[in-house]
Amino acid sequence: MKNKVLLYIPFLLIIIASFLFNLLTPLTANALEDAKSINLGTYYEFYRDPTNKLTIEDVLSDEYERAFIQSQQKYLFYGQTEDTIWLRLHADEIMHDLDETYWLEATDKLNSIEVYLVKSDDTYDMQKGGISHIKNQEIAYRSNLFYIEDPSIEAIYVKLDGIMPLNLISFFYTTKDFIEKVIAYKFYTGLFYGFMTSLLSYNLFLFFSLKEKAYLYYVFYMLCFIFYQASMNSLDLELVGHLFSERFFTRSISFIGNLLLIFMILFGKEFLDLKRNFPQFNRMANGLLGATVISFFSVYFTTDITMMNTILIIMAIFVTFFLWLSGLFVLLKGHKMARYYMIGWTVLLGSIMVQALGFLSVIPFHPRIYEEVPAIGAAFEAIFLSLALGDKINIMKKEYQASQEKLNEKLEHLVAERTQQLKMANTELEILAHTDQLTQLPNRFQVDRLLTDGFERAQSKQMPLSIILLDIDQFKAVNDNYGHQVGDLVLQEVAMQLKESVSNEGTIGRWGGEEFLIICPQSPLGTAIDLAEKIRRQIEGHTFPVVIHKTVSFGVTSYISGDTLHSMLSRCDKALYHAKNNGRNRVEYLQ
Repeated sequence: MKNKVLLYIPFLLIIIASFLFNLLTPLTANALEDAKSINLGTYYEFYRDPTNKLTIEDVLSDEYERAFIQSQQKYLFYGQTEDTIWLRLHADEIMHDLDETYWLEATDKLNSIEVYLVKSDDTYDMQKGGISHIKNQEIAYRSNLFYIEDPSIEAIYVKLDGIMPLNLISFFYTTKDFIEKVIAYKFYTGLFYGFMTSLLSYNLFLFFSLKEKAYLYYVFYMLCFIFYQASMNSLDLELVGHLFSERFFTRSISFIGNLLLIFMILFGKEFLDLKRNFPQFNRMANGLLGATVISFFSVYFTTDITMMNTILIIMAIFVTFFLWLSGLFVLLKGHKMARYYMIGWTVLLGSIMVQALGFLSVIPFHPRIYEEVPAIGAAFEAIFLSLALGDKINIMKKEYQASQEKLNEKLEHLVAERTQQLKMANTELEILAHTDQLTQLPNRFQVDRLLTDGFERAQSKQMPLSIILLDIDQFKAVNDNYGHQVGDLVLQEVAMQLKESVSNEGTIGRWGGEEFLIICPQSPLGTAIDLAEKIRRQIEGHTFPVVIHKTVSFGVTSYISGDTLHSMLSRCDKALYHAKNNGRNRVEYLQ
């Protein structure tokens, strides 16, 4: 039997070679381009701004006129960079009919993309796109779209920045041609997702009929792949872009990718029955599963998206190769059920390797790497894995009754494990729901609850209660001059100073923006004023990153008989207003 199995190896090698050839060959075919569209890649001139501070006015000045370099790439790929990328197009090279209206399409998922339509007198109109501005996008579409109707435009400048990789696949269309392109894309996208959904539904039906866990894992695996491919193609922005935060979309690929690997491992373990056939491989698979679960949860908390994307690529290569090798060993051991599995996994391994090589810039960047390579790989793999599942069920029918008890025990263990993970996740989410993520102080919701509780105690027991409302002076200038990242650092530093100064004398919370509220239960007005003055002096003498010096204004009040929570907060806010009007960096109180 082993000698017969060895005959499959040349066949598998031929599949690998032919599949890689068919995937790599289109990289020079430019099949995505339509004769009616202009691929803007080589039309661009680009400039890297390592300072991230240049404005459009700076770029339009004579100093940077000759700083731009002509692009040699049809598909721009700058990877993960901290630089801001400026691109320039000369309108007369692409706008051939001044009576037409045009669309500039940027298909990549970007944090922020700004397009400046510049006229000959250096006046301009600006349009914003990207994840940061998705809620302002009028047309729900996977790409970033920019409408151009002014024939007097002389140049188009594009600004790219953010924490995600800066890649740009962009095309230029007339309105009519763009509508035709969208219709064609929707049609082919519908075919692909329709096929994958139909296959998923079929296997879900088989799971309910046969109660075989491998089918369930396969269904979840396919479902995760559909979501992963949709995220890679930015369809998540089109479908739910107005429902979720920027944080969700910058992490969606890593989040769903790890979930995909989890179900890939579970499916491979169950299908190949590694626990019985190769216990040592099963232990390795469990280790990979644990590492992937950790990576999955880490995505939510990490701020380093580059690191998580790199880890995902490495994990994907390692997991896929491990499951491919496991299938080969099972096949060599004489289990026929692994035949179709090996064919499907060979195709998948080939597509993942191509994507990894493209991500690591080993092969030229091309949209096919993220559009068609995984789609082709998934379609082939889905078909062969479905055949493999059917083949396995026929083989396992004779053993099903004897293994039912063992399968039930394993399922109960997995359910208990998932339940425990869910409890842990719920506990973490409960903490996150009451904490401001930037300053790690209680958020507005939690502060409102604590303030209400303190006010009711003061009201019912006639106990002292004071509150201090503070606002960072001229904070907007920090964001305007240094950017929001420096502004966030200032907020974090102020929060740290507040924690050190207040200690056990009160409860600190972020009230909103650059405002903080300190609740001082059982503290009369004089004590609260002294505390505010203490904090003011400490912050005034503190050295901040970048901005060096910053001050804070304070409004203080305390509970008096007959107060409502609204009247008390209003009085404190008026005191803060007086502090601002009287020169800032001071403490004012009202009683």
